[in-house]
Amino acid sequence: MDSLSHALVGVAVAGLSGHQPSFGDPIYIATVLGAQAPDFDIVSQVRGNMAYLRQHRAFSHSVPGVALWAAAIAVVVKLLMPQAEVGQLLLWAFAGGLSHTVLDYFNSHGTAILWPFRRERKSYPLLNVFDPILMALLLSMYATRLPIEEVSYLSLATLALYIFARYCLRKRAYAWLKNRFAGELLTRIWVMPCLSRLFYWDFVVETDRRHINGRLGALFPLLDIKADLPRQELSPLAEQASKTSLGEFFTTFTPFIYFDESDEDEGKVNIYDLRYYKGGEFVHSATITFTPEKTLRDAYIHSLGQTIRVTE
Repeated sequence: MDSLSHALVGVAVAGLSGHQPSFGDPIYIATVLGAQAPDFDIVSQVRGNMAYLRQHRAFSHSVPGVALWAAAIAVVVKLLMPQAEVGQLLLWAFAGGLSHTVLDYFNSHGTAILWPFRRERKSYPLLNVFDPILMALLLSMYATRLPIEEVSYLSLATLALYIFARYCLRKRAYAWLKNRFAGELLTRIWVMPCLSRLFYWDFVVETDRRHINGRLGALFPLLDIKADLPRQELSPLAEQASKTSLGEFFTTFTPFIYFDESDEDEGKVNIYDLRYYKGGEFVHSATITFTPEKTLRDAYIHSLGQTIRVTE
């Protein structure tokens, strides 16, 4: 989610303490910092964009990662405000960090919440990374004249109800897609918030024969097929590509990975994240090339209009 939404939820969590919102209150400072802390992994970008892609929403968004952030925040705030109780700071910073991880779990990119037991990013995609409706709902809570504790409970209840409403809409979209493709042997259906339109879902339907990427209206079943790819068994070269560092990264990054050998270059393998499709191409993809001796030549990741060379 965006930073402001995380901060608003952090303030709501801190408000459960009954303290009035204040920039000088150590509980608010610890909780709001905790609610932002998992995204501090942006510092990994100093090592390059690929390092950031590997790290973002991985350890920093896991339960152990949140605990580590909370401990660091508690120590820093304690040093700056000796009167604060370190145990309370740890508790509120952890609660703020946990709110961040839970919110990010509910959008498409997900989090490695089960790290180190499972390194892949898990999600139940219901929310857009930036959701203007949710933002407006959270901001409106502070326009009331209720005591802060009641505002906090109301904010968190509103958040839960909004997530539940999105769950019902997603479930309906899933059922509609299941019925629409009932004539085929369905393997998986994935429904997630649309990248570019608010009242739509993006989806991937996987059958025994093909992978279908498209868009479906959230309120009305308006269907738009974006890509239709044949299902393929991994060739020896694609299998080798999957074992490179870039191939292994993609397997943790997306539950819908697709390998395709180039017809023009026999040593070239393209990898696609089938979830995101925009402007006539997949938003996240990779290119891996091999020499005639089948050793790795080059590896590139293409993401959000950027191309990054990856070294093993």
